Amino acid sequence: MNKRAKQLVLACCVPVLILLGRCVMPLYTLLVGEEMILQTKPLDPSDVFRGDYVALQYEAEEVPIKLVEKSVVTRLQDLGGEFGVYVLMEKKNGVHTPIKVTLSKPDKGEFLSGTISYIDKDNQGQEIAYIRYDLDNYYLEDNTGTEWEKASAKGEILAKLKVNNGYAILTDITTK
Repeated sequence: MNKRAKQLVLACCVPVLILLGRCVMPLYTLLVGEEMILQTKPLDPSDVFRGDYVALQYEAEEVPIKLVEKSVVTRLQDLGGEFGVYVLMEKKNGVHTPIKVTLSKPDKGEFLSGTISYIDKDNQGQEIAYIRYDLDNYYLEDNTGTEWEKASAKGEILAKLKVNNGYAILTDITTK
């Protein structure tokens, strides 16, 4: 093979290798990750173009300020903007809930990595840290969106995740 042909093969292989590399972490998480269950909050589950799906919002995305380490609050106040945090979780009554938000990766325990956006007051006037976990939408079987919408309005949907080293993938949803 001449030099030009080798360059062409290399140019074609690089994008394929990049795409395959992006699949490694999700697949590894599905294989070896531990299961975690989060409580969801009501949201609308349908879209004309994509069919029935559930765009979930999680109770664990709104963390009381008393669970957020001072270093996280200080960094948010001083620098502003969004940045990565680790949310240590504890299983209570079959559902995982946040117990601590920190900048440093925990050595042990179950945790999720997320992005803290801001701190504000909720409807009851309590200070809440808003954290995003970047979990995908969950696509449903055709014509089942209305049932899930009713369950979501009642707060009866639980999200099952596979988590490995803080990285999470939404694998299933169930009702209570």
